[in-house]
Amino acid sequence: MRAIMALLLTVVLLPPSLPAADTTYQPFVLASSSGDSLDVKTAQTITDLEDAGFTVAGQYSPREDANVIVVTSPELLALAGLSEKGGYGAGQRVSVVRVGDATQVTFVNPLYVQYAYRMDANMQPIYDQLVAVLGMQEDFGAEKKMTAKKLGKYHYMMGMQRFDDPYELGSFESYEDAVEAVETGLANADDGLTQVYRIDVPGKQQTVFGVGMHAVGDDKEQLDIDETHQLEIVDFEGPAKVAYFPYEILVDGNEVEALHMRFRMAVHFPDLNMMGAHGFTKLMSSPAATEEVMEATINTR
Repeated sequence: MRAIMALLLTVVLLPPSLPAADTTYQPFVLASSSGDSLDVKTAQTITDLEDAGFTVAGQYSPREDANVIVVTSPELLALAGLSEKGGYGAGQRVSVVRVGDATQVTFVNPLYVQYAYRMDANMQPIYDQLVAVLGMQEDFGAEKKMTAKKLGKYHYMMGMQRFDDPYELGSFESYEDAVEAVETGLANADDGLTQVYRIDVPGKQQTVFGVGMHAVGDDKEQLDIDETHQLEIVDFEGPAKVAYFPYEILVDGNEVEALHMRFRMAVHFPDLNMMGAHGFTKLMSSPAATEEVMEATINTR
């Protein structure tokens, strides 16, 4: 096992090869669909991932019929250390969702993340490892042709944010103070945000927190950030896309940021229309609400 992991680590650290200009990528991969119960399939998925060398960083249920497991590994951490904002890719989101009479296991495509999040290493071995462990029925989520070039400079439309236009949530005296502020804020049960996981990037002053977003109370701002509410709008056809969550907050040195929702949601759901019953206008208030709640949460000390 150690020899295999060492080989994978060497491959991951190689510079990513340039794909053919017309190669396209999908944001999600449907690994399997079975008649197993949600609990049974979740437990089996965790066991399979751990047996393959992944470590569970966190697990939670964004809604009653779904569990999300976030894992990391030496390979993912090494990749994150090579990338300027690599913490965003240090965890791999895997969902187990009950859909009708079936339970679907889905994961976010590491190759899609590589280009969308401007990673500086090769994610192909991570993709291959997940497929070997979890299976592969189809990749899905983008009828639009999402090439590496398009993903690297992606924005939904003119005037909307790109990867390098994040929410700037706070600045602190030190990296340690920034991490403490995020952890303290996320421990507050009254703001709708909860800590799902924490991953520290080796060799860097960079930590990524996975954030669950549940409405607390019934005011409009809380509904705007609620995961179930958001998924009801955007996850309405095809295999489940619950692995969009949890959201990430990144501590980078003494600065705290998060990807802007107008980028993050759009790049995960690139086919959604602006208008209509399942259009982005149904979540028009959510990007601002997300920023406001996150900023307030980490500045409570």
